[in-house]
Amino acid sequence: MPPHHLHLLLIEDNPFDADLFRRAMLLHDAKIKITHIDSYQAAYAHLNNLSTTAITYDGVILDLHLRDGDGLDLLAYMRSHHLPLAVIILTGGGGDHMVISALKAGADDYVIKRDDYLDRIGAIIEQACQRFHSQQARRSQTITVTYIEFGATDSEATIHYLQRIAPHLHCVPMRGQRAFLHNLARGHSAGDLVLIDCAQPRLAMLDLVKELLQFRRLTQPIIVMAQPGNEEFPLQALRLGVADYIIKREGFLSQLPVVLENAHYRAQLHQQNERLRLQAQALNDAANAIMIADRNGIIEWVNPAFTTLTGYEAAEAIGQSTRLLRSGKQDQAFYAALWDQILAGKPWHGRLMNRRKDGSLYHEEMTITPVANEDGVISHFIAIKQDISEQVAREQRRTTLAAIGTALRRAQSWAELTPILLGQVCEVFQAESIALLRPDGERLHVDLALSSLAILAQQPDVLAMLAAQFRNVNGPLNVTRLLHETEQTVIGVPLQAANRLVGILVLKRAAPLSEAELDLLNDIAELAANALHRTDLFDQLRAANTELRAAYDATIEGWSHALDLRDRETEGHSRRVTELTVRIAARMGFSEEELLHVRRGALLHDIGKMGIPDAILLKPGPLNDEEWAIMRTHPTLAVELLRPIAFLTPALDIPWCHHEKWDGTGYPRGLRGEEIPLAARIFAVADVYDALTSDRPYRTAWSRERALAYIREQAGSHFDPRVVAVFEQVIAEMGSNDIMK
Repeated sequence: MPPHHLHLLLIEDNPFDADLFRRAMLLHDAKIKITHIDSYQAAYAHLNNLSTTAITYDGVILDLHLRDGDGLDLLAYMRSHHLPLAVIILTGGGGDHMVISALKAGADDYVIKRDDYLDRIGAIIEQACQRFHSQQARRSQTITVTYIEFGATDSEATIHYLQRIAPHLHCVPMRGQRAFLHNLARGHSAGDLVLIDCAQPRLAMLDLVKELLQFRRLTQPIIVMAQPGNEEFPLQALRLGVADYIIKREGFLSQLPVVLENAHYRAQLHQQNERLRLQAQALNDAANAIMIADRNGIIEWVNPAFTTLTGYEAAEAIGQSTRLLRSGKQDQAFYAALWDQILAGKPWHGRLMNRRKDGSLYHEEMTITPVANEDGVISHFIAIKQDISEQVAREQRRTTLAAIGTALRRAQSWAELTPILLGQVCEVFQAESIALLRPDGERLHVDLALSSLAILAQQPDVLAMLAAQFRNVNGPLNVTRLLHETEQTVIGVPLQAANRLVGILVLKRAAPLSEAELDLLNDIAELAANALHRTDLFDQLRAANTELRAAYDATIEGWSHALDLRDRETEGHSRRVTELTVRIAARMGFSEEELLHVRRGALLHDIGKMGIPDAILLKPGPLNDEEWAIMRTHPTLAVELLRPIAFLTPALDIPWCHHEKWDGTGYPRGLRGEEIPLAARIFAVADVYDALTSDRPYRTAWSRERALAYIREQAGSHFDPRVVAVFEQVIAEMGSNDIMK
């Protein structure tokens, strides 16, 4: 059915035939509109009142045999006045010569009133109207004709006729071939077609044709005109490749527009067909699979690449629904959204998983472009498909490795790393069981196992065979038979780093591993080996650091003990005051790391006395002012001694500042209040308490209560009141001077 309902003008003087016509057309299209005129005179008057720019009819159905006039005259009137109407002749007699005369006069089609004509008339009229209006639309486009004269011709009359009858044929006159060839040489266009008018038989005309077609490779069609009696020259030109020729007999001008139009449209059709051929070739040769389906998803065409991708031959796919390829991996909502988008006229692009003819699944990237018909209704879809299974596998591989790498990086030790590693690998490969074997010399032991492979710990013979199997293996190895499995697959992969075997990963699952999975397992093994090697090195480094710190602390303890031995009156003092200081600091929120530095600083608090002369340090009586000045340099001497040792830098607060006082009267720098480091403030309280409760050559030890009373008395002058409060809590909890024991 055409895009709109036809409006026809029926010129028929037989009311019975007019009624039959109306009934037949209404059966063809119930909404068709017919205007009936029943005489020649009325039709002539009606046509005379029509405007060429405002005609509402699609076509005229004209009976040639009218009582009061000749239908051919009406046809001639319509064509001479350029009325844009399709004319279909309706005749019941007169013979073939009448029909031929009508067609020559410009009729678009004809219907002879035979027995079955009413069954055919609707389709004939509809097609004739469509064909006429299509031609009219083409005639609205200008066709440029390069008109070349050879000799004295009636070119002016011909051009004038074309301007009047076919104004869309725009003629560009040229006399002789030189001007035309000169224009071509300068890059000027030859127009849409070339018309050569030859007055007399001339070889120059044939030479021009040969020049244009064989040497210039002119693509525009060439039409040759010649006088009657000179038919040989146009025929020779036809053999050389011209599109058509015209002999200028009587009435040739009426044929000329049709010949020119046909030549032009044949050339356009040829070019279009060539483009379609090239496009079809390109589609057939395209590397990507291409499928064309109708609005209902029924496949109408596929290219060879579609067969390569899906396994379905064209004959197997055409006529089938696109559901043929569905894998079941996308839910109904996915397809509903896809169809909503393309039926709305919007292209769809995305990824999905489809199924081949052999049942195997593959990842596909597809673009679906909706195609609308001339009414703007979506009628077809073009799908371009590409297998991206390898790309998806690479992406999934990178994602998996990145996720495992991130998970493994969180572990700081072998013990932390192994459960993470086994859990990740078990999840990726959907393994029923997994184990990590660790080499111990020439033997293997089970480092960690999940589920059934834990039995390996009780199978030393199997572990020995596995050790032998993996001695010189660089990739995954099937050890199913070695473990006497019958229903599941067991794969082992060596973990090698720094040219040594750091472990063997063994996993068990129901399905065998694909090549892609084996490659992924090999990559994971490399990642895991490096992570295990890293944690191994970290554990070794941590052990070495622990040993080194223990050595440092032992050295510090030795220095402290040496100080006690040198200063006999304070023997054991460093140990006692250090323990008390650490307890108070812990109560005040120091971290474990900070407490280590507090302990070291407390043990070394009097390290500066190494630089005090024995005569002063061991003097039995009171020191004079000069001797006190020297004695008060020992905190500064401690800093000078310890500062070059980077390891002890965090412990300098106590050796340097433990003689500073809360009110600023201490030494060596006279710091006040919170200017004094907290560790030194804590130590000052513990130091004085221990000194008061210890025997000295010049006095006996104070009681616990008397010492506590003195400490309270000095809070706010010598000591930090907050530290004193915490100190009292610690002493109370201790219940006795157990720290002094």
